[in-house]
Amino acid sequence: MSRDRTPPLVSADWLRTRVDDPDTVILDGTTFTPGTGLSAPENYEAQRLPGAIFFDINAVARRVPGPPHRMLPTPAEFAEDLSRLGLEHGRHYIVYDSHGLYSAARVWWMFRMHGYERISVLDGGLPAWRDAGGEIVSGPGRVRPRTAWPVGRLGPWVRDWREIRDNLATGAEIVVDVRPYEQFNGDTSHSYPGVRPGHIPGAVHLSQRDLRTARGDFLPKERIVALLAQKGLSADSPIVASCGSGVTACILSLAMDVLRGEPCPVYDGSWEEWGGRADLPNELDF
Repeated sequence: MSRDRTPPLVSADWLRTRVDDPDTVILDGTTFTPGTGLSAPENYEAQRLPGAIFFDINAVARRVPGPPHRMLPTPAEFAEDLSRLGLEHGRHYIVYDSHGLYSAARVWWMFRMHGYERISVLDGGLPAWRDAGGEIVSGPGRVRPRTAWPVGRLGPWVRDWREIRDNLATGAEIVVDVRPYEQFNGDTSHSYPGVRPGHIPGAVHLSQRDLRTARGDFLPKERIVALLAQKGLSADSPIVASCGSGVTACILSLAMDVLRGEPCPVYDGSWEEWGGRADLPNELDF
């Protein structure tokens, strides 16, 4: 499928003209950070786009337990989860979240990682849809019959802790940490108990918040290019995105796909894994 026919981002106005198209399937990829007391399933029942299917990134994850709590599922696990959700292979999936842009990028990245290209993110998410006059519905979602999603192949856009450790010596890739600065260079134990402060040695800091508006829309391409340049980076740089738990790093991966037509890799374990291991080095810039 041509990437021209499946853009990584679509607008609310674009989706309003296609919301009733049988080829278009909408996914609600909302999640909330631990400690907020908010429930994504309850949020889905309270406010969602018409026909949206709830996609729980905490459930569509690696079966093996352990830190970090959310990891990329295997191809067989991903196919099983999508079959259980009743998703049909070949449709154009549009994923959004209630924040504007937060966990929707993680859903997009998982589809791309498993070889599926017909996946787009709603730019600005639910706030943009609401501002465009789109209908908001509530109540329990429809139970969909099980399907048979085929097992795909993993793409190249993921890194594990061993690859990040080895990269400390080679410097072949540039780790870009998208957490807010106070987390990049400070204590995150309130979000991740037992995890050390700091960041991966040599990591470049670029907050994912700076890539988007307050509503959650991506900045124009030229402004994102300028932000990268301020950090000594470009769209062609060999970037690996990292964050707190592997969710918002996918926002940078999505941004790179917008700029260059291909995602950048994501360190799936991110700081929750790296900072939780005493055998891996950390860095504090003060």
